[in-house]
Amino acid sequence: MYPPVIRRVIAAVLLCFPATLLGAVPVTVSVPPQAYLVETIGGDRVDVSVMIEPGQSPHTFSLSPRRMMALDSARLYFKVGHPDLTFERRFLQHVEDEGRGARVVDLAEGEDFLDIDGGGHHHDGHDHGETDPHLWVSPRIMREAAGRVAEALIEIDPDGAEHYRQGLERFREDVDALDDELNGLFADLERRRFVVNHPAWGYFARDYGLEQVAIESGGRDPSPAELARFISDAQSEGVDVIFVQRGFSERSANTIAREIGAVVKVADPLAADWLENLRAIGAAIHEAVES
Repeated sequence: MYPPVIRRVIAAVLLCFPATLLGAVPVTVSVPPQAYLVETIGGDRVDVSVMIEPGQSPHTFSLSPRRMMALDSARLYFKVGHPDLTFERRFLQHVEDEGRGARVVDLAEGEDFLDIDGGGHHHDGHDHGETDPHLWVSPRIMREAAGRVAEALIEIDPDGAEHYRQGLERFREDVDALDDELNGLFADLERRRFVVNHPAWGYFARDYGLEQVAIESGGRDPSPAELARFISDAQSEGVDVIFVQRGFSERSANTIAREIGAVVKVADPLAADWLENLRAIGAAIHEAVES
């Protein structure tokens, strides 16, 4: 691991050269779905580093030397842009502390933030950690973010402008096809509620007229009385699937599933293959609420 002064010198030298002379543009993103977006648009003209890998919990994440080097060499940082993502603020603080010249692009600019329970919205901030940071689970939000990605890449690598425009068109075509598919899938459902251990799917639910019901509240498991009420409600509604996210407590989900005879399935919002993951999650939610 190079000392900070050497890393700053290397970074300064890299910034003096056009991207095309150095090969692929070094880009850093916070979560794997963003990497899918950038790589689909940028192809072999970008070299993408991800801060939070699939299967990792943002709550137990640590900024390793390898990740620090990725931040130091990045010419672009695409941030999720939600104010409650503490781990992302740590990345950006590192960039600022090192005096880096990487351009930071906010992919949430102009978006309304849902309350963590899926209701209401906030235009310009957050309410004591009560808004949902999982913006990337919405195809419509990602479609908008794609334009910002392409614009930033063209600015830093103008020789690749046509390449990036083609990548943008390809990504949006894929998203539009997925959006049409999911709209058709959920169009005629009578039941529209699905149960999760961690409320990561609010924007997906909003896009398709669904409602996620989260077991945890404020990042904590329910009390015994709350758990008993949840079990009773789940039994009366006929819930037979509970979706869990790795890295978050599954204890209550397993208890509820055992009591009502439901199955527990993994729904990972951080999966690397963003498009196919949303397609698979959509099918799984449809099967869960249709049964």
